Amino acid sequence: MKPVRDLLGRVRSRLLRDRALTWTANGAAAAAVLALAVEAVYRRWPLEPGWPALAAAGVVGLAVAAAGWALAWPSWTEVAAFADARLGGRERLTTALQFAAEGGWFYTRQREDAAAFARGADLAALGPFSPPVRVLAVAVGAGAVALVLALLPNPAVQQLRQHRLEAAAQAQAAAEVQQIAQRLGQGQPGEDPAQQQALTRELQKAAASVRQAPDAQSAVASLSQAQDSLRQLQDPARAQRQDAAAAAGAQLAQNASAARAGQALARQDLQGGSNQLAQLAQNLPNLSAQQQQQLAQSLAQAASAASGDQKLQSSLSQASQALQQGDVQSAQQALQAAAQEAQSLAGQDQFQGDVNQAVNGLQQAKQPLENAASGASSQGQQGQSGQQGQGQGTQPGQSQGQGAGQGQGQGLGQGQGQGQGQGGLGQGQGQGQGGASSGGGSGGGNTKPASTSSEPIYVPSQAQDTGAGQNQGSQPGVQNDLVPYQQVLADYRDSALNQVDRADIPQQEQQLVQQYFSGLGS
Repeated sequence: MKPVRDLLGRVRSRLLRDRALTWTANGAAAAAVLALAVEAVYRRWPLEPGWPALAAAGVVGLAVAAAGWALAWPSWTEVAAFADARLGGRERLTTALQFAAEGGWFYTRQREDAAAFARGADLAALGPFSPPVRVLAVAVGAGAVALVLALLPNPAVQQLRQHRLEAAAQAQAAAEVQQIAQRLGQGQPGEDPAQQQALTRELQKAAASVRQAPDAQSAVASLSQAQDSLRQLQDPARAQRQDAAAAAGAQLAQNASAARAGQALARQDLQGGSNQLAQLAQNLPNLSAQQQQQLAQSLAQAASAASGDQKLQSSLSQASQALQQGDVQSAQQALQAAAQEAQSLAGQDQFQGDVNQAVNGLQQAKQPLENAASGASSQGQQGQSGQQGQGQGTQPGQSQGQGAGQGQGQGLGQGQGQGQGQGGLGQGQGQGQGGASSGGGSGGGNTKPASTSSEPIYVPSQAQDTGAGQNQGSQPGVQNDLVPYQQVLADYRDSALNQVDRADIPQQEQQLVQQYFSGLGS
């Protein structure tokens, strides 16, 4: 029986190989058809990422091949029947296998005959392997079509990616707006709590609108609407009231008793002016009768100049009349009312800066939304370069700015110059010998300090931000040591950028200020 079993073993190996190839083709066809189905479904119902479904199709094809081959594993009886049919054994192998355990002369003769047949059998008679052509054609065709669909652009997947990009941009913008609301919601001393709550409420509403917007374009529209709503919170008469306070301060500055209050109001240091007016009210009893009459005249002139602020004008006028009548107590009350009006205006100025900062923050939050809406994941911001100005020398000067920056500066060396900048665009004039002049203001373009010698450049050592939109630099009566400008450049830059952030100016002009200081530091 050993020759018979050896032959059956070789036939069985041939069967296992043929069936493995057959089921491999079946599995490949199943995987290709499933991949084609996945790609077709992606065209209507996209999934991202798509590789897990394609990998699942491959796993299914592998499972089909393995399971089919396992189920097609032939038994010994099936192998014997197949060998008899292909090799012409006339059931010798099947009978020998069936009666392998039987005894007797007849069964022994039959097994010997089967063994003799097995020794002389040639496996070449089994014939060549017949590949499953149709199945392979299905596998190749479906796989090719699936590959073409995978390589072709899929509008549905692109739309899904665009939607996810927009959703991520909306979440980022909403988080930025929420952070602005939390930061500005703390408020500053002197601000109206009701206005501060209204500002915080509008920002929180804007964050919710961006988060719930159906697309990035709608989110941009929501932010634009929020910017308009924030601007409506500002006092339209604030600038007129500031001008009135400055005009009144210019009149009071001519009187020795009210000089400090007048100077503070004239330079629009409203909080300082409020404090000085309150101090002046307390000091009224210490003034002589002549000083009180002179102060009454200055207060009358200040009231006439403060026509843009009825409360301030009324308070100053009442103080003037009370002093003319010798009623010091009433004059003190009127000056206290004027101090309160100046403090209220200082709070409005601070609130104006908060609103501008919020509007600028919303404008910056629009950028990723606009990029997402246009289908771009990132887009470089285009800045404007160039500086408008006339003059010689580019040494940094000490600036005194209101809002976006109005300043005067003096340079060191053999010349001097002065300049003014408004809204981030610098204009300056200067004179000097050897390029040793300076100009204030903010500008873009080539702003590197120019010097024809290796001597260091010195500037005043202080650049103080008062918090009311003013930078107090070199002033009369203020001692400012001169130090190399590299030591204080960061302080100057932070102070200027803080004022720019709180000013209602376009973002492109804000970039000019950033470019200006970048040029100084390079």
